Amino acid sequence: MTTTQLRGPLGPAAANEWRAALEHAAGCLACRAPGARCETGERLLSAYESAARQARSEEGQ
Repeated sequence: MTTTQLRGPLGPAAANEWRAALEHAAGCLACRAPGARCETGERLLSAYESAARQARSEEGQ
């Protein structure tokens, strides 16, 4: 496994946030139910999106 595969294409921060969101969603009935809302899931997904945006902006510099 390469370093990129371990970190993810957007870096370690985004990979960690994505992993946290997936782990939460896997055990959360609300996250898995169509149309249901989960504040924790939304917060974790938002954290991933922020980390991914940050990684993309750092790539462009």
